[in-house]
Amino acid sequence: MPFCGPASTLSKVAMVLSFVILILHTSGYATNYWMIRYTAREDLDVGFGLWRMSNCSGYNTTTCAQSGLPANYLNTKVTAVRVMETVVLALIIACAICLALFVARRKSRTRGMVTAVMTIFVLAALVGVASKAVWVVQSPTHHYPGWSFGLTVFAITLNFTVAAILIPDVRQYDYKDLLEGGGYYDNIEVEQEDRKSMSAGGVTGAGIQAADYRDEARPVIETQGPKGAPVFQYLPYDKHRKMGGF
Repeated sequence: MPFCGPASTLSKVAMVLSFVILILHTSGYATNYWMIRYTAREDLDVGFGLWRMSNCSGYNTTTCAQSGLPANYLNTKVTAVRVMETVVLALIIACAICLALFVARRKSRTRGMVTAVMTIFVLAALVGVASKAVWVVQSPTHHYPGWSFGLTVFAITLNFTVAAILIPDVRQYDYKDLLEGGGYYDNIEVEQEDRKSMSAGGVTGAGIQAADYRDEARPVIETQGPKGAPVFQYLPYDKHRKMGGF
């Protein structure tokens, strides 16, 4: 399964958290309790969201009625918060998709991808902080933030958390280090015997030393000459193709 592959554990945790963030932010974005007006005797219990309001005033048996926001609650600041929260939601969706690709596909597991995801998460969090500040400033007297507002605040906190735990993936771990003692990954195969022969000085008569293992070349044994004597040759290869997170 691709999600059980060689991607780093931190990147997998970040992917799960990105979908948690998406659920939290969507729940807060769509519900009607960004701001509440409430009294202890419950003769007044009104919740205001970005788009609609819920009026539960009266006794506990009263059915809550939903309606659009009153005209006196609609202003340019509320419109600005709507726009910013919509942008935040779009950025979170993009990050969740990119992280899923980063974990599932080796070709997507690049430094550029993880850097972009981290940047977008931080940008989404900063836009979210700005929208929360505007919302608090525009709230009328005796109106207080509700649980919908709290869900989006918690989502913002997780945004910064995900960006932080992705930092180790930026260095793009090189899988060739895993092959020092033999192994297999993405069509690269190294035998322990080959490593031992190289550490001992290479094939007799070839003059190959252990220091001849260079980062930009991979040792390959090919038969040449009438006697079919094995000779080490260095063939160039793109080592970035052998990197894929950790």
